[in-house]
Order: sequence, then structure tokens, then C-alpha cells
Amino acid sequence: MSVKVPTRLDKFELGKQAALDGDLDKAREYLHPLAEAAPYHPAAFFLCQIESKKGILNNCEKYCLTFLAKHPQHAGMRTISALLQIAKGDLNQAENELKIALNTNPKHNRALKVRQQVGWLRKQGEARDALEVLDSKHLSKLSRLKAGRQLKKITPADDWDNHELQAKIAFFHNSGDMRRALRNFDPELIEKAVELGYCTWPKKIQNYVKGKNILDVGCGFGGYAFGYLCAGARSYTGIDPAMLLEEKRMRNKRIRQWVEVPKTAKEIANAIEDIELLQTSTSDLVGQNTYDIVCLHNVTEHLTDIRSVFADISKLVNKNGKLIFLHHNFYGWSGHHMAPHNPSVLDTSNPEHKKFFDWNHISILKELPEDHYLYTNLNRIRISELRELTQEFFDIKIWDHRSSPDSVLQRMTPEITKKVEGILPDITTNELETNAVFCVAGAR
Repeated sequence: MSVKVPTRLDKFELGKQAALDGDLDKAREYLHPLAEAAPYHPAAFFLCQIESKKGILNNCEKYCLTFLAKHPQHAGMRTISALLQIAKGDLNQAENELKIALNTNPKHNRALKVRQQVGWLRKQGEARDALEVLDSKHLSKLSRLKAGRQLKKITPADDWDNHELQAKIAFFHNSGDMRRALRNFDPELIEKAVELGYCTWPKKIQNYVKGKNILDVGCGFGGYAFGYLCAGARSYTGIDPAMLLEEKRMRNKRIRQWVEVPKTAKEIANAIEDIELLQTSTSDLVGQNTYDIVCLHNVTEHLTDIRSVFADISKLVNKNGKLIFLHHNFYGWSGHHMAPHNPSVLDTSNPEHKKFFDWNHISILKELPEDHYLYTNLNRIRISELRELTQEFFDIKIWDHRSSPDSVLQRMTPEITKKVEGILPDITTNELETNAVFCVAGAR
């Protein structure tokens, strides 16, 4: 039986289709020999097209000049040439390449996207220049004010909570008072807030906190302070009875470990005008001040006298203020805070894991001593009870049940449900499946 050998034209069409399908290896197999033999051939473009989309530009440069010499108005290859210029740091030349591409095809999708990329890169350069001004100790207040206003005009990336530069941009962009922002600005502490994961929660509730005076109940060691300021909070007060004001330690939210930090909570509060950190409780604040927003992030499950705390908060929230909390459910898969935290890290040979996974912590609760963490640090409040308590003091605006991931739900067998119901006859499947609740409630 004879095997048909692909012709030169067949190889090009096969390679072109592979490039369009995103199959890099097959595209290279068919297109590379053709591009090497004739860099002006369309094979060179389709090879560069897929390689550039995969982030590989080093092979494209040798084809671009030859191809464009013969096809100077080719919008696709001009766009790839612009990407080469971006890689070299020459944004002016990249813009020239894109101008030619868009003159040829004003609706060329990739050229339009790369032009947006160039604009974004220019803004990042402007941001770095402005931050350099702010780092200088010898420039005038007017120069610093101008730099701050320049930063305010720049829109941060959507994931600014994960990038130090973007968080610094967000700090100024979201600020309502530039002079206050300049007095509060501490680049080192913003960097630390990003590194340790303290910007993510404030970013998630940014629409609620921007321009507001915040009270953060159960703030730990004050790590969220700069996260809230980056999200646009006007001021931040963090309280926690367990806060150690003199320690230079903070919990890294990303890796769940304690790490050293540049300043103590006391030093931060003393240095930053709109940050107040207090080793105190809600009852001590009643009658002293009120706040636009009161936040509790993963705190409600730890409050041993949650009713009293909610009663205090109802007096600490302004007339038009809000209570916002994220509550993790004790009756979820392994009990809040107990290992394993999810099935991906489950070790069935680990005796500690065996105690808590697959809702077993509910079964063993009565067997644990009174000084166990589940008794001393978790109030074990039911989701339905928490909702009733919230409604007693506030008007619920949002009550968002956040279900456990599929990897957890798949483990809920009829046997497990029956076992739990034998201990808690009135438990609902919805409660067992719930991982967390996000609540926004208004003051009455």
C-alpha cells in the first residue's frame, strides 16, 4: 500500500491549520522548513503567529524583516514586530509598527490588544517614575503632590492585590484625599501587605469600603491596615484583645506561617495618620466613636460571646453604616481551621486528619476535652443561628451561602449524612455543604 507524501503546498496548509489550532509542535514540523527556505513565505508568518502567542519571540525576529520587506502592510506580522519591540523595551517603535498594522486593518483584533498593552506599559513606566519621586527625600511637597496626582490617574490592574507596584498604584488611585494619602504612604508596608496576603480581602469588598471609615474587629496583628487603605478606605481602626503591639511578627496568609515584619503594630499606628491599632474589644469602644463599615473577616466563628459583640457593633455602626463579615462554617467538611483543609491534602494515614475529615469532627466532639481548640476557640454556631442573630441587630442586605468545592461535595455519602443526622437530627444538607457565608447588613 502506497503512502502519500505531502507536497510543499500540503505541508503549508497542514502547518497553517496546526498553527490556527494552537498545535505548536505540528506547526513547527511543517512550517519551519518552509520558513527557513523562504522567510517571505506565509509559512513564516503562521510560524511566528503561533510562537508569539505561546510567548516565544526569539525565532520570530529573523523572519520579520525579510517578510515585511516583501509584505510591508501585513497587519499580522507588523503586530508581531510590535511585540518584538516591546520585548526590547522600545515602546515608540512598537507604536509605529501598530500604526502601520491598524492603518491596513483598523479592526485587527490582535493589533488592538497589543496597542492596549503598550498603553498599559506606558502607564506602568509613569507609575514607577512617580514612585521614584515619592522615594526621594529632597523634593518639594509640590513635586510629591504632583507625583501622587499622576498615580491617581492610573488605573491599577484587576489583580492589584497580588502585585506590589499595582497595590501602590491602587493606594493613590482609590484615595479620596491626596494630601492624606501622601502622609499615609509607606511603600515598604504596602509591599509587605501584598507579600503576606493582606490586600485580597479588602480588595474583594472594595466597593463597600472605598471612602469609608473602617472598624476591623478581630484584626489579628494589623496586617489588613494597608490592604484597606489600598482599597480606598478613608481611615482604618483595627482592634483585637490578643494583639501584641510590641511584636514584629505577623501571620503570612499565603503560607499560613508566622514571619518577621519591619514594624510593630504600635510603630505602624504611631507613624500612619489614618491607621489606629488597639489591643481592645468592641465593648471598650462603645460610646467613643462610630464607623461607616464594621468588618469581621473569619472572626465570627471564634467569638465565644457573639451576641454581645453583635450588640456592641450595632452601637458602633453609623446610621447608614454596614456590617460586613465572612463566616467559615464549623459544620463543613473538616471543621474550620482543622487539618486537612481540603481533600487535596488529605492523608488518611494521619491520625489528626482522621479525626476531622468527612465531617467526622461532628462525631467526635463529645469525646474531646473541654480545653480542646474546638471548644476554646470556636463557638460552633450554626448557619441558621448566625442568620437569626444577625437579623436581631441588623437588616440583612446580602446573605451569600458559599458552597464547598465539588471535591468536598463528592465525598458526602448517604452513610455520612445518616451518621451526622444521628448526632444532629435537625441538621440540613445545605448546612453540611456550606463552606462559608458572606454577609452585608445595614444598621437599623
